[in-house]
Amino acid sequence: MKPIHLNLATRPYRDYRPVYAVVVILSLLTAFLMLNNVETYYRYQNDTSSTTNRIGRIESQTQQEHHRKEIAEQKLQALDLPGLDAQTRFVNAKLAERAFSWSLLLDELESVLPQDVRLISVAPGFNPDGTIALVLTFAAKGPNGMIATINRMHADPQFSNPFPAAESRNEDGSFNFNLSVQYRPPAIPQATRARSAQ
Repeated sequence: MKPIHLNLATRPYRDYRPVYAVVVILSLLTAFLMLNNVETYYRYQNDTSSTTNRIGRIESQTQQEHHRKEIAEQKLQALDLPGLDAQTRFVNAKLAERAFSWSLLLDELESVLPQDVRLISVAPGFNPDGTIALVLTFAAKGPNGMIATINRMHADPQFSNPFPAAESRNEDGSFNFNLSVQYRPPAIPQATRARSAQ
């Protein structure tokens, strides 16, 4: 016997559940994207505001630094640099003159001079670089005294650029000669320097 299928619907039945599921999923996806866009917008606004504030602070600091630079340049232009340089050179020369040790110089000359040469006079001049320009007058028993003295000064690190200025022969056969030379005093301890200055 055949089963009886009764269709009481006025229209044929259609299953809309898949359509509703797609609509719900699309609605949820749209809401999620909208919330994401709103969050991105607020984050952008916040980042833009903080970046703008940071840029404003940096520009303010830059203006302050430019202002300080202008003040420093005005102060620098107001300084008398040539006068300060001249004063510094004068003070350095006076300090070098005060710290100059005659005993060290004479000991150094004694170790340099040959046996037949003796020192007659010394005239020091103080340079700003710490060297001392010496004008020396010597007496030698023979004609080779000047050459021997120059050679020995070349071998000594405290003396540099010895240059003959004049030479003359005396009636007794001895010779007088002048040398100009740069002298750099050896480094000495502060206590020794203080004692030599007294």
